[in-house]
Amino acid sequence: MPNKTESTGTGLESYVAKLMGNGSNRTSVTEDEIQVVLKDIDVSDEQLNAVYSALRNSGIQIISASGNDDAPMDVDDDDNDTDDFDDDEEHDSGSLDDHELKMARQADAEMGSCKSKKKRTVRTSRSRSRVRGIDASTVMLTGDPVRMYLKEIGKVDLLTASEEVDLAMKIEAGLEATEKLEAAEAGEIELARAEMRRLTRIENVGLEAKQALISANLRLVVSIAKRYVGRGMLFLDLIQEGNLG
Repeated sequence: MPNKTESTGTGLESYVAKLMGNGSNRTSVTEDEIQVVLKDIDVSDEQLNAVYSALRNSGIQIISASGNDDAPMDVDDDDNDTDDFDDDEEHDSGSLDDHELKMARQADAEMGSCKSKKKRTVRTSRSRSRVRGIDASTVMLTGDPVRMYLKEIGKVDLLTASEEVDLAMKIEAGLEATEKLEAAEAGEIELARAEMRRLTRIENVGLEAKQALISANLRLVVSIAKRYVGRGMLFLDLIQEGNLG
């Protein structure tokens, strides 16, 4: 039996009451219903967490899109390196929080649900069928790909303005070094061995800076995507659209 409406401390008590059925003996609510009720207001991560907590504390089970009960992930028992990841969060404000990991689990469940629906539709070609089969196999092998991706990308620090400028300068210097090395290989210019070694080092630094900038941009996409959860697109779709952009 659900208890009385739990206070969220965020001014969203009326929405929580609506989700609980306004005093009825409702025992569960789907995540889709939560999104529908909150779609017309701008909800922060803290407020959304408070709504979920209030529902659970009132005895309401939250059902995910895949039909399973939405429960907090017991990441401590899954692997040992999760503890290190949690410790990093205390020192890095840009790290992923438990809510993002929960959304990742939800997104992965929704992705699995979408794949099961695709299997029931008529396939227009054998090649498309093979591609879907490969995708399904990949998901089965990795277990929880979205959560794994977010866990890894969460270890990347967001860049400051000065760090972005520094990386851009290293990338530019690396490109110039590459052009000179290619010209030397083509016989257009002559370079001493020492100069070629120096240019090679600069080229490698530029490549490392480019990879660091790419990783930081992917981390920024995740940070921005979580602000738009519940506004008509799945968390995974938001990340994919951001990465394509």
